[in-house]
Amino acid sequence: MSQMCTDVITMTWVRNIADVRVPWHMDVGQGLLLLAEGAGTVALAFAIAVAVYVLGSFALMGAHVKARPRGTSFRELVRELTWASLSQPFLPLFYLFGSRLGEGSGTPVVFVHGYMQNRIDFVFLARLLRRRGIGPMFGFNYPWWSSVPKNAARLDRFVADVLSRTGAKAVDLVCHSMGGLVAMEMMRQEAERADVRVRRCITIATPHAGIVWQGPIIGFEGASLRKGSKLLDAHAQLKLAVPTLSIYSSHDNVVHPPETSSLVKRGGRDVEVEGLAHLAILFSPAVAAHVADFLLEPEIRVPAVLDAVSTDEEDMKNPSSESERAHAR
Repeated sequence: MSQMCTDVITMTWVRNIADVRVPWHMDVGQGLLLLAEGAGTVALAFAIAVAVYVLGSFALMGAHVKARPRGTSFRELVRELTWASLSQPFLPLFYLFGSRLGEGSGTPVVFVHGYMQNRIDFVFLARLLRRRGIGPMFGFNYPWWSSVPKNAARLDRFVADVLSRTGAKAVDLVCHSMGGLVAMEMMRQEAERADVRVRRCITIATPHAGIVWQGPIIGFEGASLRKGSKLLDAHAQLKLAVPTLSIYSSHDNVVHPPETSSLVKRGGRDVEVEGLAHLAILFSPAVAAHVADFLLEPEIRVPAVLDAVSTDEEDMKNPSSESERAHAR
């Protein structure tokens, strides 16, 4: 009886399914329409987000940098808008790919991205460095919303993996924005263990002295990115253990004023480029040349500096000869 009931139910279910007529052509058409509408909505949202970022940040920058001709400001605004529009759509893809950004037999280079970004930002720079014979190159991704010390520990593990895979004794770090703070924290932790595995470090548009933006910052470590934070004050009191170059712009729309990125008082070398915005600086051939020249320089002496860095106002007005100014386009 039980089996008979089951058979009856099954036959009824099959017959009901067979009686259903699905208008497949209508379903496919409607699906494509919904897909197109969804893609259009995403594209519109992306365009609005990029426009808000560029227009808003350029407006806020004005109070912290030297005035410049409107035509120059407009040109750099368009440049930043262009690079943001071209690079950011690929951001999701590079969470999955791009760990290996170039081959080679020299000192491994590890790229460390900035706030709300990933290794997509270094594709152009890696391409130009490959032409100079630099490599192998690796892109490190980390959860930017997490704390700087935790991400520094993640970077340390990534560096250890790169050294294991390549057989090298040390790596070169090339960092953008908050990535420079992560690298500095990692080297601080390594110095405490007397186990520094970095040969040279380059920071690009990194707010070593903190950002002046007083609005909300997403993430657990937002407060540490601000000027006067405990983390950045601790960094400022330490001398650099390896040759370090800081490249920054005279008109960075996110990290300003320019001296925010200076490392010369801590024994580093500064290069200030003219006019480039926060993302566009990574797509400048002249900036790439500065990066390559520093990595290929035969021997770099780490200047002897005090553990406690001078904050004397007169000293700050007269930067060391290690600092230089460059016009990059």
